[in-house]
Amino acid sequence: TRRFHDTIAEAIRHPKIRFLPNATLESADGSGARVAVKAAVSGPRIDLRACIDCGKCLTACPQAAISRYSRAGLVQYAVDVSACRAAAGEGCDLCAKACPVDAIDAAKPSSVIRVAADGVLVATGHENFDPVVKPRLGYRRLPNVMTGFEAEQALAGRLDLGAGSVAFIQCVGSRDPSLCRNFCSAVCCAYALRMARVLKTRNPQADVTVYYIDIQHFDKVQSAFRADVERAGVKLVRGIPSSVSPSGGRLALTIDDPATGSTTALHDTVVLSAGMQSADGADEVAPRFGLRRNAFGFFDATAGGDAAGRVRAAGTCVEPQDMFAAMASGRAAALDLAGGAR
Repeated sequence: TRRFHDTIAEAIRHPKIRFLPNATLESADGSGARVAVKAAVSGPRIDLRACIDCGKCLTACPQAAISRYSRAGLVQYAVDVSACRAAAGEGCDLCAKACPVDAIDAAKPSSVIRVAADGVLVATGHENFDPVVKPRLGYRRLPNVMTGFEAEQALAGRLDLGAGSVAFIQCVGSRDPSLCRNFCSAVCCAYALRMARVLKTRNPQADVTVYYIDIQHFDKVQSAFRADVERAGVKLVRGIPSSVSPSGGRLALTIDDPATGSTTALHDTVVLSAGMQSADGADEVAPRFGLRRNAFGFFDATAGGDAAGRVRAAGTCVEPQDMFAAMASGRAAALDLAGGAR
């Protein structure tokens, strides 16, 4: 994780990389010698390269529209344009006046940016599957049913999930033909096993169970990690619960087995390993850059039409993958574009 954030920090400091936060793509034209991209930028803009992390803009903003993010040594500031007075045309520039290094531009709350590029790398990412689509699992209906992302946020702020017995349910929104989502999201097994191991480390007496179709192994390290997780006492149970229901203050998981029938297991907390899906707006981005989409909505890695050879897609907008695979995908696409531009 630190390597990932160090890479972002290096990009922010690079003199030839320009960031345009709060930008919305309006058009892209690959018919000429270069790819012409037009974007609308709204709201005050913070120059991340100039920012010294003094925090004065946070206290100066009357709408609390500025947020500070810090993770693994990387600190960033961002403006929520939906709450910003300047973005609404009210002429507020208090954040800019408070900044001692002039890192905030509030004079032009909106503008149009045009860029002519030799190549375009599309990396629009993904969305997380919303388990509400599977109501039988109880998400947002029953207390103590949460997603893996919510569990990770909770564990960042406290030692455990406040329960003696925790169940992880894998492949929620993945490998599910009934939802036309018969693909693996690639990261769920790894992050569920990692959180299960964290729970056992912090509380060896906790009862932690992972329900799965099969555990995906992508390298030798993950195979060794699975063995370590099992040695720590995490129970791995083959079979995906079909429903979660309340039972005497606990949660009852029903596991259907064609051979043995249905069984029930009781837990205090359920963590749903929600999968990935193509990002909102992918259907608008694809035709602008000549990118095709597969049956699951993800982009093909290369564009066709007028933009052929000058547009590449990388990362989780192409297929579900972990952080390091996405970084490698981006590097490969960038090198490919750089070679084609010579």
